[in-house]
Amino acid sequence: MTENWHGFKLERFAFEGREAIIVYPEKAREGRPWLLKTEYWDAYPDVEIRLVKEGFHLLYVKNENRWFTKNECDLKARFVKHVSDAYGLNEKCVPVGMSCGGGYAVKFAGLYPHLVKCMFIDAPVLNFSSLPGKWGDPVSDRIWQQEFLSAYPGIKHYQLPGWDEHPICYADAIRENGIPIIQVYGLEDETVIYNENGLLLREALEGSGLLKEIAVAYRGHHPHGLIGDNQPIVNFILDNA
Repeated sequence: MTENWHGFKLERFAFEGREAIIVYPEKAREGRPWLLKTEYWDAYPDVEIRLVKEGFHLLYVKNENRWFTKNECDLKARFVKHVSDAYGLNEKCVPVGMSCGGGYAVKFAGLYPHLVKCMFIDAPVLNFSSLPGKWGDPVSDRIWQQEFLSAYPGIKHYQLPGWDEHPICYADAIRENGIPIIQVYGLEDETVIYNENGLLLREALEGSGLLKEIAVAYRGHHPHGLIGDNQPIVNFILDNA
């Protein structure tokens, strides 16, 4: 099915029974780079729109859950291989992930670093002890009961401190493989708290030169991106992709 997405050609197709999307630039950039939106299709799309204008393709495959299970990351790896072959795109993608999508980007890159060129993450969920494992928080409690236990049946809160499924546990592989990351976060974010999530990534990549961070004043968890102009994010991806 062909549609129009912010002035660009969009096609929907199926991949292993999942809804998938490809957006075409007017003219593909040399090397045929492409973005993989890891969750929340069409949410805060300004960075993606700017990069499609620069010649990037944009792709998405629907997740079964938003909590970065290994099965979902494995499917994404097969998706990257499929679209690279089917559409003649670069063998490495540029994950774009916001909130839970940021967790997906980090865990996917840690599992499959050979498939990732660089990434843009915004307020990423990297630590399940912070979200959704924080006792007594209404948002966390609801997510834990309604979503998280379906993604990870049988998990208990007391197991989280030593668990190896947190996205942040995959940061060492990102460092070892030299994957550049730009991370944006709001200084007023009380949903995905930077000091419990993004700050862990800063520590993991300290001294590597791989991480560029931009803190946004007067911004909570939303809106994702920079307030005013997302060009610094676009420039980072152009320089590293």
